[in-house]
Amino acid sequence: MNKRTIISLLVSVFCFVVIFAVALMVGKYNMSISDFFKAVFTSEEAFDTQRSIIVNLRLPRTIVAGLTGIALSISGLLYQEVFQNKLTSPDLLGVSSGASVGAAIALVLGLSSIFVSLFAFITGVVTVLITILVSKIFKNGSSFTLILAGIIVGGFMSASLSLVKYFADPTTTLANITYWLMGSFENSTMNHVWILLPVVGVSCIVLLVLSWRINVVALGQEEAQTKGINYNFYKFLIIGIATLLTATSVAFSGVVSWIGLVIPHIVRLIVGRDTRRSIPLCITFGGVFMIAVDILARTFTKSEMPLSAVTGILGTVIFVIIILIRRKENAH
Repeated sequence: MNKRTIISLLVSVFCFVVIFAVALMVGKYNMSISDFFKAVFTSEEAFDTQRSIIVNLRLPRTIVAGLTGIALSISGLLYQEVFQNKLTSPDLLGVSSGASVGAAIALVLGLSSIFVSLFAFITGVVTVLITILVSKIFKNGSSFTLILAGIIVGGFMSASLSLVKYFADPTTTLANITYWLMGSFENSTMNHVWILLPVVGVSCIVLLVLSWRINVVALGQEEAQTKGINYNFYKFLIIGIATLLTATSVAFSGVVSWIGLVIPHIVRLIVGRDTRRSIPLCITFGGVFMIAVDILARTFTKSEMPLSAVTGILGTVIFVIIILIRRKENAH
């Protein structure tokens, strides 16, 4: 790593620690810094209420927020590199659309939240498998064919979602489906953390080990073969990891837009395309951004705002800024 990458990584890690602590302190029940430290580091009964709020409510949702930000940022980066398209997002192959259908079906059936997450995860993964199968039918191994198959299957899943919503009870279930689709960490628990943490943690370790191979795959099939890399194997391995990360995060947080598109662009502005540098920064930047979004979502108004509303506003503003910066760089 060069000096710029190390400095960026240290600064972002510091920001992650600070924003994580802030997330545990602020909310509908605000607490002072002194009360926070007393609740966390002492066993005084006077701070039992604060301690309960921190441990039972804010800690799990903040960890889930951080892990979701990491998962979506990295999966966005992977898709953009593998498909050599900087406008690619984690939903490229229809994983979010598929997960939405599964969650909607579970909600219509009146199942519990754990089954909503399970249905969302399974249908998200199955949708990507269908996308890959459809691309094989064309008997063309190009990335463009896979993207086209993703658009076709994603469109079908969006239509299926509309059909499920049509049959949902408009007074109760339809509102629950709509709210789930906009994303929220409101129902996060430590059980979610114990599922997300190993998935995201192991995926990050594997990707860091494979980072130089991802660089080669991003150059295209011909370049990968000249360097002795099994292009198709690593391409589908990377897509598989990206899909797993996206499906798992969507299953527990709902659909969260923009973060998988914006964070990789910010990271590339700082350290370039080398995934040996960009993956570590996507981990820290993604976590910081998502926790900050969660803080805004639950403190900006009296009622909790949907995550996609916040990420949509921030994402568009940031993306315009990125375009302007790129334009200036190209002009010089």
